[in-house]
Amino acid sequence: MPYLLAAEADKIQDFIFRSSRLREVVGASQLLTRFCRSIDDTLAKKHGGQVVVNDGGSFRVIFDDLAKARAFGADLAELYRLALGGSLTVAEPVRLDGDFRKANEQAGERLRWAKSRRQGAIAEVHMPYVAFCASCGVALARKRERLTGRRATNRSSYICEACRAKAAERDRKPRAILDELYEAYCTSLGTQPTIDLDWPEDADDIARLDLRQRNYVAYLVADGNGMGRTFGMCGQEQLTKLSEGLSPILQDSLAAAAASFRNVVSEQAHMIPMIPLILGGDDLFALIPAPYALDFTRRFCLEWERRMKKLADEIGLTDLPRPTVAAAVVICKGTYPYALAHRRAEALLKEAKRQSKLLAAETGEHLSAVNFEVILGNRLAGQEDDDAKNSRVVCLTLRPYWVCDGDLSQNAKERGFEIKTLLDQRLTLKDIPNKRLAELRRCFEDVPTSITIRDRNQTMQTWTNRQLDNVLQRLSTTSRAKLETALTTLGKSRNDSNSDHHWREIRRGDATPFAHGMLDLLESWDFAQDLEYRPDDYEPQEEEA
Repeated sequence: MPYLLAAEADKIQDFIFRSSRLREVVGASQLLTRFCRSIDDTLAKKHGGQVVVNDGGSFRVIFDDLAKARAFGADLAELYRLALGGSLTVAEPVRLDGDFRKANEQAGERLRWAKSRRQGAIAEVHMPYVAFCASCGVALARKRERLTGRRATNRSSYICEACRAKAAERDRKPRAILDELYEAYCTSLGTQPTIDLDWPEDADDIARLDLRQRNYVAYLVADGNGMGRTFGMCGQEQLTKLSEGLSPILQDSLAAAAASFRNVVSEQAHMIPMIPLILGGDDLFALIPAPYALDFTRRFCLEWERRMKKLADEIGLTDLPRPTVAAAVVICKGTYPYALAHRRAEALLKEAKRQSKLLAAETGEHLSAVNFEVILGNRLAGQEDDDAKNSRVVCLTLRPYWVCDGDLSQNAKERGFEIKTLLDQRLTLKDIPNKRLAELRRCFEDVPTSITIRDRNQTMQTWTNRQLDNVLQRLSTTSRAKLETALTTLGKSRNDSNSDHHWREIRRGDATPFAHGMLDLLESWDFAQDLEYRPDDYEPQEEEA
């Protein structure tokens, strides 16, 4: 009687992020990928197992004997501990009676049960006169040696075994993630791979691509929508093909977006303009350039949708809804801690996924969504709770934005705007004097939000007459016309018969707050360019008021 075993690595992000240098973060991702791929030809073959899934720290393996399945599970957990220094949960094998989908569902339930009953983490032994790792700061150092990399100094540091393995993996040949991504990048550029490729060493390398020379970078987080349902619809062969195809889809989509950026921004052309920190399954965390960051993300989402639809058709998932992905971008200084950027991006991603799910549940329409935030200086992100923002009668943002390769439906327009609309208005307003843009931003930041539904129309009309019109009157005729058009496009016409202001109602679940996209545009001004246009196309020709 065959049995299906499910196993999954615990707290993968904690393992990957437990280092201070991005070099070791990349190495940790590659180390995890190489471990997963090696199981098929090593441990699974030893125990006579048939691997169905072995990617992203997740495993599904079929055995013809219960004892072999249990022995494999014990060896897998121990091997993971020895190789990566972390823990891996193994569920009790499930009998496979011919219905793979049912067995896979039961295996997932047993895996969740096993994870919920794991014991807490065991603390490192603390002793006097011992050294802790200079990189992760939590593990006991194994030896003292010089760090590797372009920016490494001759000074030696105490390093633990896990961080040593991560750093060594970053330079190992072949490299599981970087080499494959580089090939996809060259394919998108239409060039041949060379031996002179140069990956970013840390955030400072990507910060040099900031066109304003202010050392900003962007962190991109993405996750496929409804992937649990997609996996649940798969038979055994479909599940294997889907699992094998997800990482290449992420690689190719990221590479295509990076190639579009390189074709427009040629600075430091020898360096690949991004680096993946987590890339496996349908999860992505990457460091990308801050300029064009929103369009970079938009193009990534569209490419992911196209490739995911193609894969679903190839493996016969005909009943699958339109594949969509949620993405979040955090734009910050290159010195901002990557772990904090990731934490904020995950919160933004949660809101993007929520809006996509609400749209699908209420209208049956499936769209990808992009959320973003610009962290000025080194302030903490997310100082105001997102739920509190969504409960306002007047909301200062339209985020998240939809991603659509065409026109939005009326249902989608009632719940948000397409992010291309934001990019188009960035080009339209490029000649507005910076002083007027600053005044406009202060104007929108001072919008009263603590008002009642009954009074909001009158309050917004008063705000328009007293503050917004004051900014408009200081502009030339041409600039004023452009700004009026942008205000209408990102909100609604002031000449609407129901109001005398530019704010529009937006559906947010059961609430319908007033919202406008102008502040979103002003906050992301330096990062909202369209990759159809070069940087020179955005140079302003300022007019006198």
